[in-house]
Amino acid sequence: MKKIIFAVIAILSLAACKPNESEKSNPKIDSLTAIINERDASLNDFVNSFNEIESNLDAVSEKQKIISSYAGPKGELNKDKKERINAEITAINELMTKNRNEIDALTKKLKGSKNKNALLEKTIASLTEELSKKDMELISLNQQLALLDSKITTLNTLVDSLTMHNYIKSKIINAQTADLHSAYYRVGRKRELKNEKIIQQKGGVLGVGKTVTLSENFDNSKFTAIDYTQTTTIPIDGNNVKIITNHPTDSYTLIEDKTKDPVITSLAVTSPEKFWSASKYLVIVKK
Repeated sequence: MKKIIFAVIAILSLAACKPNESEKSNPKIDSLTAIINERDASLNDFVNSFNEIESNLDAVSEKQKIISSYAGPKGELNKDKKERINAEITAINELMTKNRNEIDALTKKLKGSKNKNALLEKTIASLTEELSKKDMELISLNQQLALLDSKITTLNTLVDSLTMHNYIKSKIINAQTADLHSAYYRVGRKRELKNEKIIQQKGGVLGVGKTVTLSENFDNSKFTAIDYTQTTTIPIDGNNVKIITNHPTDSYTLIEDKTKDPVITSLAVTSPEKFWSASKYLVIVKK
């Protein structure tokens, strides 16, 4: 587990490299540096969370050893031992709850980032598996303590291994399904979308024949996130509609209402899987 985190830190170190003095005046280098700095801050957040979870799990292991040593083979517990065990159990419960919350937050953060990273995804999956193994250990310890004394605080674990297995499985499936069905759309006027750096113009000669495309480094928060299996109608309310991103023309229909202005009211996705297959981002320019 720690090897994976060290690899993430190595990536962070590489991303933090700065151009030399002769390159600083180059606009392309300046742009690249800005992108790297943005990713550097994001990776820092991930690494800090990874380290905190690992530290919490190490602390849980130490507290497990303390509880086991106090429990003893005879199963006889005096008042002082009970209080110490209960204190350690309370601390374990808090640490495990904090770990689950951290992993949930990491999963959401990675899902919301347009810069997907296979190593980060692998690290989160490994931490989730490590957390589930620790829960299994705590279930066993819980059963051991239950045989000793009814006044011992219950460890905050799931009821049994089958429940734990189903819980972890459902969490992973739900996260994967949500990520698989995630899509993003933005509808706006050309000037507005250009100012927000969502679209850019390329090519052409003397301002003629330029092609409008999705920007390479856009702000993901400017888009509306959807589950495309649930949302199949995108509101437009505009005229002279142009779809900037790439989507098969036979997978959607523009809905018109000729009795009012604007004429184009919405885009209806008739084949969601096909429509979002080429791009998970939809950008529509309207007047």
